[in-house]
Amino acid sequence: MKMGQKNKNIVVVVTLDTKGEEALYLKTLIKRRGHNPLVMDIGIRGTVPFQPDFSREEVALATGHSLEEIRKSTHTHSDVLSVVAMGARNIIQNLITQGKIDGLLSIGGGLGTTQALMIMADLPLSVPKLILSTVAFVPGVINSETISVDQTMMQSASDLWGFNDITRIALQRAAGAICGMAEEQEEKEAEEKRRVAISTLGVHDYVDRCKSLLLENGYEPVVFHSIGTGGLERLVRQGYFNGTLDLSCYELVSYVCGGIVKGGEEKFTAACEKKIPQVIGSGGLDFFPLFSSQPIPVSLRKRAVFSQGMVNLIKTTPQEQEKTAVLLAEKINKASAPIVVLIPLEGFSKLDHGKDMPFYEPGAGRRFAEVLKEKVSNPLVEIEEIEAHINDPVFAERATALLLSKMS
Repeated sequence: MKMGQKNKNIVVVVTLDTKGEEALYLKTLIKRRGHNPLVMDIGIRGTVPFQPDFSREEVALATGHSLEEIRKSTHTHSDVLSVVAMGARNIIQNLITQGKIDGLLSIGGGLGTTQALMIMADLPLSVPKLILSTVAFVPGVINSETISVDQTMMQSASDLWGFNDITRIALQRAAGAICGMAEEQEEKEAEEKRRVAISTLGVHDYVDRCKSLLLENGYEPVVFHSIGTGGLERLVRQGYFNGTLDLSCYELVSYVCGGIVKGGEEKFTAACEKKIPQVIGSGGLDFFPLFSSQPIPVSLRKRAVFSQGMVNLIKTTPQEQEKTAVLLAEKINKASAPIVVLIPLEGFSKLDHGKDMPFYEPGAGRRFAEVLKEKVSNPLVEIEEIEAHINDPVFAERATALLLSKMS
C-alpha cells in the first residue's frame, strides 16, 4: 500500500464497561477518516453499550479459558485483568501475522494503561501503537521495562471519566494520531535491507566512522543510545539486523554497580539468541549513573564524580570492572554465532581520555581483557586488544572490519 492510503484496520482496545461512550466516539472519528475501527473489549464486569468486534468472552477464550474460569482461578481484580490482557495480546498477534492490523490504540486510566502496556510490550515495530492515558507520565508506571520500544504515550488533560469538551479534545487527537501513523506506514519492502545495530553513548566518537564504513559496504546502520530502553535487543529479536556493533556496555556496568540505567540483564543476549554476529566493546566501562537530584551515597563520596545534567556519573572501581567482565563472559559463553570482543586498552570514554580527565585510569583495559580471557570458554568468541582509545578512528575501523568479516 502507498503512504496515505485509507481503509486501514485500527484496533481500539478498551474496557467497554467504563469507557463505552469514549470508544463509540473513537469509532466515529476513525470511520470519518476513512478507516475501519475494530473495538476489542478487555473489561471483565459491567454491561457494554454496544457490541464490540471482539467481545470480552472472545478475548478471555484466547487464553484457553473462559472468563468465568479466569475469575475463579485468580485472586484479585488486577490479576483477572492481567490474564485478559494476555488474551487480547494473543488475538492481536494473530491479526498481525495475518496482516489484518495497521494500528493499535488503547485508552484508559491506571488499570487500563497497565493492561495496554502488557498487550503492546513486545509487538513488532511494524504496527504503530498509541495509548491515551491519564497516567502517561507517572513515575513507576511508565518506564523502559514496561513500555514497548516504539510506544507512543499521550497524556489526557483530565480523567477519561465521562464525556465532555476536555475528553473530546483528547479523543480527537488520539484518533487523529493513530490514523495518521497508520496512513504513513510504508509497506514492508519485498527485499529486506541489510542492517547493523550500533550502540553508543554521548561520550563516544566512533559512530560516524562506523556508519560510513557500513554504508560503503551495503549495510544500513541504525544507532541506539545505551540508556536502558532495550531497543537494540528487542529489534534484534524481531529480526531487523544482520549483526551488531554493540560497543557500549553501559547497561551491564550500571547493573553491576546498582546504577539507574536498566537493561543489564538483557544486554548482549539478543544477538546470541538470534545467532547473528556481534562485535562487543567496553564503552562506558569507566562510570555508572545515579540521579543528580538525589544525594550521592556516603559509600561513594570518595570517588571521582562527573555531573551531567540529570545524572551524576560515578567512577567505577577495578573490582566493579572485573565483575562486569565476569558477567559479560557468562553471557557470551552461551552464544552460538561468532563474537569478537574488541577492548581498547587506552580507555573507554571521553571522560578517561587523558591525564586531565576525571576518570583517567591507565591499565584498566588490560585488566578487563585479562579477566575476560580467563572466564571465556566459548570457541566462537574471540577477544582482541587494540592499542588505542575507544574514540580513536582506528578503533571504529577495526570494529567495523571485524563485524563485516564475520557477517560475510
